[in-house]
Amino acid sequence: MDVLENLKEKIELVEREIERWVPRSIKPEPLGNSMRHLFSAGGKRLRPCLLLLSCEAVGGKVEDALEAAAAVEILHTFTLIHDDVMDRDELRRGVKTVHVLWGIPMAIIAGDALFAKVFEALSENVRRLRLSAEKAVEIFRTISVASFEICRGQAMDVLMVQKDRVSEEEYLKMVSGKTGALLDASMKIGAIIGGGKEKEISALSTFGRKIGIAFQIRDDVLGIIGEESKFGKPIGSDIREGKRTLPIIYALRHLPLEKKKMVEEVLGEGKISRKKLEKVINLLEECGAIEYSSKLALELVDEAKKELSVIRDSRAKETLLALADFVITRSI
Repeated sequence: MDVLENLKEKIELVEREIERWVPRSIKPEPLGNSMRHLFSAGGKRLRPCLLLLSCEAVGGKVEDALEAAAAVEILHTFTLIHDDVMDRDELRRGVKTVHVLWGIPMAIIAGDALFAKVFEALSENVRRLRLSAEKAVEIFRTISVASFEICRGQAMDVLMVQKDRVSEEEYLKMVSGKTGALLDASMKIGAIIGGGKEKEISALSTFGRKIGIAFQIRDDVLGIIGEESKFGKPIGSDIREGKRTLPIIYALRHLPLEKKKMVEEVLGEGKISRKKLEKVINLLEECGAIEYSSKLALELVDEAKKELSVIRDSRAKETLLALADFVITRSI
Protein backbone atom coordinates (compact mmCIF):
# COMPACT_ATOMS: atom_id res chain seq x y z
CA MET A 1 0.00 0.00 0.00
CA ASP A 2 1.27 3.46 -0.93
CA VAL A 3 0.29 4.98 2.38
CA LEU A 4 0.84 8.63 1.41
CA GLU A 5 -1.21 8.23 -1.77
CA ASN A 6 -3.91 6.50 0.27
CA LEU A 7 -4.05 9.48 2.64
CA LYS A 8 -4.18 12.10 -0.12
CA GLU A 9 -7.93 12.71 0.20
CA LYS A 10 -7.71 13.09 3.99
CA ILE A 11 -4.75 15.46 3.68
CA GLU A 12 -6.69 17.65 1.24
CA LEU A 13 -9.62 17.82 3.70
CA VAL A 14 -7.24 18.76 6.51
CA GLU A 15 -5.57 21.46 4.37
CA ARG A 16 -8.94 23.08 3.69
CA GLU A 17 -9.84 22.94 7.37
CA ILE A 18 -6.53 24.53 8.41
CA GLU A 19 -7.21 27.28 5.88
CA ARG A 20 -10.52 27.92 7.66
CA TRP A 21 -8.87 28.36 11.07
CA VAL A 22 -5.72 30.14 9.90
CA PRO A 23 -7.05 32.22 6.99
CA ARG A 24 -5.22 34.71 4.78
CA SER A 25 -7.39 37.47 6.25
CA ILE A 26 -5.59 37.49 9.64
CA LYS A 27 -4.28 40.97 10.44
CA PRO A 28 -1.78 42.44 10.96
CA GLU A 29 -0.33 40.86 7.85
CA PRO A 30 3.06 39.87 9.34
CA LEU A 31 1.22 37.91 12.04
CA GLY A 32 -0.99 36.12 9.53
CA ASN A 33 1.90 35.36 7.19
CA SER A 34 4.11 34.05 9.98
CA MET A 35 1.28 31.85 11.32
CA ARG A 36 0.66 30.36 7.86
CA HIS A 37 4.27 30.03 6.70
CA LEU A 38 5.04 26.45 7.71
CA PHE A 39 1.67 25.15 6.51
CA SER A 40 2.45 26.40 3.00
CA ALA A 41 5.84 24.64 3.19
CA GLY A 42 4.08 21.27 3.24
CA GLY A 43 4.50 18.45 5.74
CA LYS A 44 3.31 14.88 6.16
CA ARG A 45 0.17 15.81 8.17
CA LEU A 46 0.73 12.62 10.16
CA ARG A 47 -1.09 13.74 13.30
CA PRO A 48 -4.38 14.84 11.70
CA CYS A 49 -4.40 11.72 9.50
CA LEU A 50 -3.93 9.53 12.57
CA LEU A 51 -6.80 11.34 14.28
CA LEU A 52 -9.13 10.83 11.31
CA LEU A 53 -8.11 7.17 10.90
CA SER A 54 -8.63 6.57 14.62
CA CYS A 55 -12.12 8.05 14.33
CA GLU A 56 -12.90 5.78 11.36
CA ALA A 57 -11.36 2.71 13.00
CA VAL A 58 -13.97 2.78 15.79
CA GLY A 59 -16.89 3.39 13.43
CA GLY A 60 -16.91 7.19 13.14
CA LYS A 61 -16.89 9.39 10.04
CA VAL A 62 -14.05 11.58 8.80
CA GLU A 63 -16.41 14.56 8.53
CA ASP A 64 -17.11 14.36 12.26
CA ALA A 65 -13.51 15.08 13.26
CA LEU A 66 -12.16 17.64 10.77
CA GLU A 67 -11.88 20.55 13.22
CA ALA A 68 -10.02 18.34 15.70
CA ALA A 69 -7.72 17.09 12.94
CA ALA A 70 -6.85 20.68 12.01
CA ALA A 71 -6.37 21.50 15.70
CA VAL A 72 -3.65 18.87 16.26
CA GLU A 73 -1.74 19.99 13.15
CA ILE A 74 -2.03 23.62 14.26
CA LEU A 75 -0.69 22.63 17.68
CA HIS A 76 2.16 20.71 16.07
CA THR A 77 3.07 23.72 13.91
CA PHE A 78 3.09 26.00 16.95
CA THR A 79 5.64 23.69 18.61
CA LEU A 80 7.81 23.68 15.46
CA ILE A 81 7.97 27.48 15.34
CA HIS A 82 9.09 27.72 18.97
CA ASP A 83 11.39 24.72 18.55
CA ASP A 84 13.19 26.43 15.68
CA VAL A 85 13.65 29.57 17.79
CA MET A 86 15.21 27.56 20.62
CA ASP A 87 17.44 25.52 18.30
CA ARG A 88 18.31 28.57 16.14
CA ASP A 89 17.47 26.47 13.08
CA GLU A 90 17.40 28.38 9.80
CA LEU A 91 15.59 25.78 7.69
CA ARG A 92 12.41 23.77 8.21
CA ARG A 93 10.81 21.67 5.44
CA GLY A 94 13.30 23.15 3.02
CA VAL A 95 12.28 26.78 3.63
CA LYS A 96 13.55 29.52 5.94
CA THR A 97 12.16 29.28 9.47
CA VAL A 98 9.61 31.75 10.82
CA HIS A 99 12.03 33.56 13.14
CA VAL A 100 14.55 34.01 10.32
CA LEU A 101 11.93 35.67 8.12
CA TRP A 102 9.96 37.69 10.69
CA GLY A 103 12.22 37.84 13.75
CA ILE A 104 12.05 36.09 17.11
CA PRO A 105 9.34 38.29 18.71
CA MET A 106 6.91 37.72 15.82
CA ALA A 107 7.73 33.99 15.75
CA ILE A 108 6.86 33.68 19.44
CA ILE A 109 3.60 35.60 18.91
CA ALA A 110 2.73 33.48 15.85
CA GLY A 111 3.23 30.31 17.87
CA ASP A 112 1.08 31.63 20.73
CA ALA A 113 -1.64 32.68 18.26
CA LEU A 114 -1.69 29.20 16.72
CA PHE A 115 -2.01 27.68 20.19
CA ALA A 116 -5.12 29.81 20.77
CA LYS A 117 -6.59 28.57 17.48
CA VAL A 118 -6.26 24.97 18.68
CA PHE A 119 -8.91 25.48 21.35
CA GLU A 120 -11.16 27.52 19.07
CA ALA A 121 -11.22 24.70 16.50
CA LEU A 122 -11.80 22.00 19.14
CA SER A 123 -14.63 24.03 20.66
CA GLU A 124 -16.34 24.21 17.28
CA ASN A 125 -16.00 20.45 16.81
CA VAL A 126 -17.56 19.76 20.20
CA ARG A 127 -20.36 22.27 19.58
CA ARG A 128 -21.16 21.05 16.05
CA LEU A 129 -21.45 17.40 17.10
CA ARG A 130 -23.22 18.31 20.35
CA LEU A 131 -20.89 15.99 22.23
CA SER A 132 -21.70 15.17 25.84
CA ALA A 133 -20.08 17.20 28.59
CA GLU A 134 -18.09 14.10 29.59
CA LYS A 135 -16.62 13.67 26.08
CA ALA A 136 -15.95 17.40 25.72
CA VAL A 137 -14.07 17.53 29.02
CA GLU A 138 -12.00 14.47 28.07
CA ILE A 139 -11.06 15.96 24.69
CA PHE A 140 -9.91 19.25 26.24
CA ARG A 141 -8.15 17.44 29.08
CA THR A 142 -6.33 15.24 26.54
CA ILE A 143 -5.06 18.17 24.47
CA SER A 144 -4.07 20.14 27.59
CA VAL A 145 -2.15 17.21 29.10
CA ALA A 146 -0.41 16.57 25.77
CA SER A 147 0.55 20.26 25.50
CA PHE A 148 2.18 20.15 28.93
CA GLU A 149 3.96 16.89 28.08
CA ILE A 150 5.37 18.48 24.92
CA CYS A 151 6.70 21.40 26.98
CA ARG A 152 8.24 19.07 29.55
CA GLY A 153 9.82 16.96 26.81
CA GLN A 154 11.23 20.06 25.15
CA ALA A 155 12.61 21.29 28.49
CA MET A 156 14.32 17.92 28.99
CA ASP A 157 15.77 18.16 25.48
CA VAL A 158 17.20 21.63 26.21
CA LEU A 159 18.67 20.53 29.56
CA MET A 160 20.21 17.36 28.10
CA VAL A 161 22.53 19.43 25.91
CA GLN A 162 24.13 20.72 29.11
CA LYS A 163 24.67 17.24 30.61
CA ASP A 164 27.83 15.19 30.21
CA ARG A 165 25.94 11.90 30.33
CA VAL A 166 22.40 11.10 29.21
CA SER A 167 20.91 7.62 29.58
CA GLU A 168 18.74 5.86 27.04
CA GLU A 169 15.94 5.87 29.62
CA GLU A 170 16.13 9.67 29.93
CA TYR A 171 16.10 10.02 26.15
CA LEU A 172 13.03 7.80 25.74
CA LYS A 173 11.19 9.72 28.46
CA MET A 174 12.01 12.99 26.71
CA VAL A 175 10.89 11.71 23.30
CA SER A 176 7.72 10.21 24.77
CA GLY A 177 6.72 13.74 25.76
CA LYS A 178 8.17 15.81 22.95
CA THR A 179 6.89 13.62 20.10
CA GLY A 180 4.86 10.70 21.46
CA ALA A 181 2.38 12.77 23.48
CA LEU A 182 0.72 14.52 20.54
CA LEU A 183 0.41 11.35 18.44
CA ASP A 184 -1.12 9.67 21.49
CA ALA A 185 -3.55 12.58 21.95
CA SER A 186 -4.44 12.65 18.25
CA MET A 187 -5.42 8.98 18.29
CA LYS A 188 -7.31 9.34 21.55
CA ILE A 189 -9.32 12.38 20.45
CA GLY A 190 -10.21 10.71 17.14
CA ALA A 191 -11.42 7.60 18.94
CA ILE A 192 -13.49 9.65 21.41
CA ILE A 193 -15.18 11.58 18.60
CA GLY A 194 -15.76 8.32 16.69
CA GLY A 195 -17.56 6.80 19.69
CA GLY A 196 -14.93 4.20 20.53
CA LYS A 197 -15.16 1.87 23.52
CA GLU A 198 -12.78 2.36 26.41
CA LYS A 199 -10.49 -0.53 25.38
CA GLU A 200 -10.39 0.76 21.79
CA ILE A 201 -9.52 4.29 22.89
CA SER A 202 -6.78 2.95 25.15
CA ALA A 203 -5.31 0.72 22.41
CA LEU A 204 -5.29 3.49 19.81
CA SER A 205 -3.78 5.89 22.32
CA THR A 206 -0.93 3.48 23.10
CA PHE A 207 -0.42 2.83 19.39
CA GLY A 208 0.03 6.57 18.85
CA ARG A 209 2.51 6.91 21.70
CA LYS A 210 4.70 4.05 20.51
CA ILE A 211 4.84 5.07 16.86
CA GLY A 212 5.50 8.64 18.02
CA ILE A 213 8.64 7.50 19.82
CA ALA A 214 9.65 5.35 16.84
CA PHE A 215 9.03 8.34 14.53
CA GLN A 216 11.44 10.50 16.55
CA ILE A 217 14.11 7.80 16.61
CA ARG A 218 13.81 7.50 12.83
CA ASP A 219 14.07 11.30 12.63
CA ASP A 220 17.29 11.15 14.66
CA VAL A 221 18.68 8.54 12.26
CA LEU A 222 17.66 10.52 9.17
CA GLY A 223 19.30 13.58 10.70
CA ILE A 224 22.59 11.68 10.44
CA ILE A 225 22.35 9.52 7.31
CA GLY A 226 19.39 11.03 5.42
CA GLU A 227 19.42 13.05 2.21
CA GLU A 228 19.33 16.77 2.96
CA SER A 229 17.12 17.55 -0.07
CA LYS A 230 14.46 15.12 1.19
CA PHE A 231 14.84 15.70 4.92
CA GLY A 232 14.24 19.45 4.70
CA LYS A 233 16.98 20.63 7.06
CA PRO A 234 20.77 20.27 7.19
CA ILE A 235 22.12 16.79 7.90
CA GLY A 236 24.10 16.72 11.14
CA SER A 237 22.26 19.70 12.68
CA ASP A 238 21.58 17.68 15.86
CA ILE A 239 25.32 17.03 16.21
CA ARG A 240 26.12 20.70 15.63
CA GLU A 241 23.57 21.67 18.29
CA GLY A 242 24.89 19.11 20.79
CA LYS A 243 21.61 17.16 20.91
CA ARG A 244 21.74 13.87 22.80
CA THR A 245 19.89 11.75 20.25
CA LEU A 246 19.73 7.97 20.59
CA PRO A 247 22.58 7.28 18.12
CA ILE A 248 24.80 9.73 20.02
CA ILE A 249 23.88 8.23 23.40
CA TYR A 250 24.65 4.73 22.11
CA ALA A 251 27.95 5.80 20.53
CA LEU A 252 29.19 7.55 23.69
CA ARG A 253 28.45 4.38 25.64
CA HIS A 254 30.14 1.95 23.23
CA LEU A 255 33.00 3.73 21.45
CA PRO A 256 36.54 3.28 22.75
CA LEU A 257 37.81 6.28 24.76
CA GLU A 258 39.83 7.92 21.96
CA LYS A 259 36.95 7.79 19.44
CA LYS A 260 34.43 8.81 22.07
CA LYS A 261 36.46 11.97 22.68
CA MET A 262 36.32 12.72 18.96
CA VAL A 263 32.51 12.67 19.10
CA GLU A 264 32.35 14.71 22.31
CA GLU A 265 34.65 17.38 20.85
CA VAL A 266 32.29 18.17 17.95
CA LEU A 267 28.99 17.96 19.86
CA GLY A 268 27.58 21.47 19.99
CA GLU A 269 30.50 22.93 18.04
CA GLY A 270 28.12 24.72 15.67
CA LYS A 271 30.25 25.55 12.65
CA ILE A 272 31.81 22.12 12.37
CA SER A 273 33.50 21.39 9.02
CA ARG A 274 31.92 18.91 6.62
CA LYS A 275 35.01 16.69 6.88
CA LYS A 276 34.81 16.53 10.69
CA LEU A 277 31.07 15.89 10.55
CA GLU A 278 31.51 13.01 8.10
CA LYS A 279 34.18 11.49 10.35
CA VAL A 280 31.78 11.52 13.32
CA ILE A 281 28.95 10.08 11.22
CA ASN A 282 31.27 7.26 10.13
CA LEU A 283 32.06 6.53 13.80
CA LEU A 284 28.33 6.35 14.60
CA GLU A 285 27.82 3.86 11.80
CA GLU A 286 30.89 1.79 12.65
CA CYS A 287 29.98 1.33 16.31
CA GLY A 288 26.44 0.17 15.47
CA ALA A 289 24.62 3.25 16.77
CA ILE A 290 22.52 3.65 13.60
CA GLU A 291 21.70 -0.06 13.46
CA TYR A 292 20.77 -0.17 17.16
CA SER A 293 18.52 2.89 16.90
CA SER A 294 16.78 1.55 13.80
CA LYS A 295 16.19 -1.80 15.49
CA LEU A 296 14.63 -0.16 18.56
CA ALA A 297 12.31 1.89 16.33
CA LEU A 298 11.27 -1.33 14.57
CA GLU A 299 10.54 -3.04 17.90
CA LEU A 300 8.37 -0.13 19.03
CA VAL A 301 6.39 -0.23 15.78
CA ASP A 302 5.85 -3.99 16.16
CA GLU A 303 4.56 -3.41 19.71
CA ALA A 304 2.29 -0.63 18.45
CA LYS A 305 0.77 -2.81 15.73
CA LYS A 306 -0.11 -5.49 18.28
CA GLU A 307 -2.22 -2.93 20.14
CA LEU A 308 -4.60 -2.85 17.18
CA SER A 309 -5.68 -6.46 17.74
CA VAL A 310 -8.72 -5.13 19.66
CA ILE A 311 -9.78 -2.96 16.70
CA ARG A 312 -12.16 -4.48 14.15
CA ASP A 313 -10.76 -5.10 10.66
CA SER A 314 -11.38 -2.19 8.29
CA ARG A 315 -9.71 -0.04 5.67
CA ALA A 316 -8.83 2.45 8.41
CA LYS A 317 -7.09 -0.24 10.50
CA GLU A 318 -5.20 -1.46 7.43
CA THR A 319 -4.01 2.09 6.76
CA LEU A 320 -2.92 2.55 10.39
CA LEU A 321 -0.80 -0.59 10.14
CA ALA A 322 0.73 0.66 6.89
CA LEU A 323 1.41 4.06 8.49
CA ALA A 324 3.23 2.35 11.34
CA ASP A 325 5.55 0.69 8.82
CA PHE A 326 6.01 4.00 6.97
CA VAL A 327 7.29 5.61 10.20
CA ILE A 328 10.39 3.41 10.19
CA THR A 329 10.98 3.11 6.44
CA ARG A 330 10.49 6.76 5.44
CA SER A 331 13.29 8.88 4.01
CA ILE A 332 11.51 12.22 4.63
